Amino acid sequence: MTVLVHPDFPKDIRRFEMQYARISLGLAARFRAEIDQALEDIKHSPRRTGHLLNSTSPLVKDLRRRNLRAFPFFVLYGIVEDRLIIASVIPSRSDPLTWLTRF
Repeated sequence: MTVLVHPDFPKDIRRFEMQYARISLGLAARFRAEIDQALEDIKHSPRRTGHLLNSTSPLVKDLRRRNLRAFPFFVLYGIVEDRLIIASVIPSRSDPLTWLTRF
């Protein structure tokens, strides 16, 4: 499976990581480690890792979210044919369907 990453995905990570770094460098490191683990889980087993979302998108029928365990965020990703598309890191309080423009 080919893995594609939206160009803004690394910026999302850095933005939230910097917010945690203002509180504590250790907290920022834990956030980054959890993101890295979520990405490994997604790449290893994309159809079993995340929760399937009901999408009205004709392009991305298999849209999923992988919740972080200790932080109120999730990774939004989609599977299209043989491609895994990593779209964004989103605060849990957001509606994931508003982020469909990343696909």
